[in-house]
Amino acid sequence: MVKITAIVPTHNRAKFLGRCLISLCQQTLDPALYEICVVNNASTDATAEVAAMVAAHCPDRTFVIVEEPKLGLSRARNCGIAATTAPLIAFADDDATMPPEWLEKFVNRFEELGAGVGKIGGEIEPIWETPRPDWITEPMLALLSANAGHGDTAKFCDYPITECNSCYRREALDAVGNFPENLGRVGNSLLSNEGVIDWVIRASDYKLFFDPDIRIKHFIHADRLTPQWFRRRYFWQGVSDYVGIQYLNKRNLGFTDEIRPVLPLDATDWAFVNDPNAVTERMDLHMTKFHWLGFVLTMSGLIRVDG
Repeated sequence: MVKITAIVPTHNRAKFLGRCLISLCQQTLDPALYEICVVNNASTDATAEVAAMVAAHCPDRTFVIVEEPKLGLSRARNCGIAATTAPLIAFADDDATMPPEWLEKFVNRFEELGAGVGKIGGEIEPIWETPRPDWITEPMLALLSANAGHGDTAKFCDYPITECNSCYRREALDAVGNFPENLGRVGNSLLSNEGVIDWVIRASDYKLFFDPDIRIKHFIHADRLTPQWFRRRYFWQGVSDYVGIQYLNKRNLGFTDEIRPVLPLDATDWAFVNDPNAVTERMDLHMTKFHWLGFVLTMSGLIRVDG
């Protein structure tokens, strides 16, 4: 009986996909207990060929390869969920590699913690394509999926756990209707926040658990290590946060605390905003202005996210 499925949504990442899938083929978990689901999300490169080639070279592993023609990370994840039946569902980024014990550790943790746990997340080890710039501060790593940001102690969490290294109980996903398809990456867009479902999972009487011993290696692309990319990333995080709050409001789980945007107010702030290459000592603090610009513009209706 298959206990766990590793779902890999992928879009035009044939260059990286092979390494990811091979790492999943090399898991220590009994091959009869897991399957690998590749969701080819509207790829136009050699993604289909790479997935088929790895599956052919690993005949003792069960592969489920499906096509999702409509672009979107959440849609691709939901497609993989629908195409499989295992009670546990782990999600792997197509540019990540997993150590051999990755799936086995998830299975063991779920069995140890019991049926009340809806999600377990782990730590992320960044693999930098080029050296990390000094101006990328620790709080900025989470936006790169280069750090889980939950500390070094295994614990139950009261807030969402990074999606980059995570495993869900299928029942918990069923309870919340899977991932909201107006959130999460769509092609080259920088929408995010599909992990907002963690709040709903908690409200559905499931627990969230973080285990720093469950680790992956995530490739950090060089084109993301620029001030310009981070400006876009923070801006779209603001857009995503507003849409995520609306998602929660519809489920009577909205935030009641007063929201006070921190917008550019003086000449120094606006000088930073207007200089695409500006670097400061605390980039994370200055970048929050882009977050709030995205949030306020979406709240005002000037930016619309369908769904």
